[in-house]
Amino acid sequence: MRRFLSIALLVAAIASALADLASAQTPALRVPPGGDSALACSQTPDGRAYWTEYAYCDVAVKGPAAAKGLVLWSHGVSGDREQYKFAPAIVLQQFVNAGWDVIKINRNNLYERGWGTSGTKHRDDAIERVLSARAQGYKNVILAGQSYGGAISLEANARAGGVDGVLAFSPGHGSDLGSAGGGVGGLYFNLDRYLLEAAAAQKSGRVVVLVAPNDHLHPNRSTPGGFIGPRLRDALSGASRPFVVFDETGPISGHSAGATGQFAARCGPCVVRFLDPAQPVAAAETVCPPPNPVPQFLLPANFNPLQPGPSGAARWLGAWQGTFGDNNRDLLIVVEKVTGTVATIIYGPGAGPKRELSMGYDRHSNGRIDGETLTVDRGVGRTVQLSLAADGESVNFEHTAPSSAPDSQRAITPAGNPRRAAARCWSRFPT
Repeated sequence: MRRFLSIALLVAAIASALADLASAQTPALRVPPGGDSALACSQTPDGRAYWTEYAYCDVAVKGPAAAKGLVLWSHGVSGDREQYKFAPAIVLQQFVNAGWDVIKINRNNLYERGWGTSGTKHRDDAIERVLSARAQGYKNVILAGQSYGGAISLEANARAGGVDGVLAFSPGHGSDLGSAGGGVGGLYFNLDRYLLEAAAAQKSGRVVVLVAPNDHLHPNRSTPGGFIGPRLRDALSGASRPFVVFDETGPISGHSAGATGQFAARCGPCVVRFLDPAQPVAAAETVCPPPNPVPQFLLPANFNPLQPGPSGAARWLGAWQGTFGDNNRDLLIVVEKVTGTVATIIYGPGAGPKRELSMGYDRHSNGRIDGETLTVDRGVGRTVQLSLAADGESVNFEHTAPSSAPDSQRAITPAGNPRRAAARCWSRFPT
């Protein structure tokens, strides 16, 4: 009996040790303040077809009673790749700031099939989540999504209604089929037909749709006969819905235009205001003026770079502008402050030659000046090094990243007189 007891104790001890080891190797999932552990961030599918999690784990959850409402975000699809790991469009952060909770509806990438097989299930799942949010007490519910997720959101409102708003960026019912034929009777135009039918059937709420130019997954939308913006307006007008359409005439390009920093900065306030049920809108089109022209860079509010000094480390002060990388992406590096041999810089990439990359900026206060060289650790193994020319009028730029050769080593010249540079680049971008 004692022998059996000893074996049982030994087995229990081993099991406990293994559990402790597994726990140590698998960190606990993050839950934002006031959140539900069932909606913890960064979950994995674990065999589930769908699951939900908070979009922002560093922001306290307001909950049904205190929140203005709930935004349910649906991601896109790309074959059988994991798309649920991507963050929502940058503009969703503005909804959080305005008092909304944001939850991601995640889909198992292994369960993705064509629209007729999987898409309708995704649509019905979204409808159920709207009903659940209402039952929890959320006063307002918005369905939002990128690409396939945008189509899911529109289709859910066409099927059942019951939402206060839809936000659809580059919606497409088959965005994973980028190699489809583009003839007049081809799949691209069939996809547009599905989109227009869904738009015409919108049952409730306010609707925002973005169809950007130069969308490589819907190339017909930027060709003669394929322009879909006017037809979307007609469809939404026929549905008697208040709506906003950002069409192919907009200056922000690409399939991910709605997810970019420049869209959030210029169009976000209008979109957030339009989708706020407390704000009155007409039962027709609301126009959100797009950025025209698109600012070349996004920089902090009240940005005002200092004049460079005549000698020493102060010569680094000011804005330096150039291009880098294989795609010649535009870049602005601003040396904001110099204290001894320590510099604070702003690293601001532009939208690239095709105007389709997300703009933004990072501020780094760890720049180290060593004579004519300024080195900045950008984190995650990324390093920027600038070498100042003898005349102080240009720099050589080098950016290195893990497991790669330097991205570029090009001459970058000052962006003109710093004060005039600020006026030229930033005054077109009101803050």
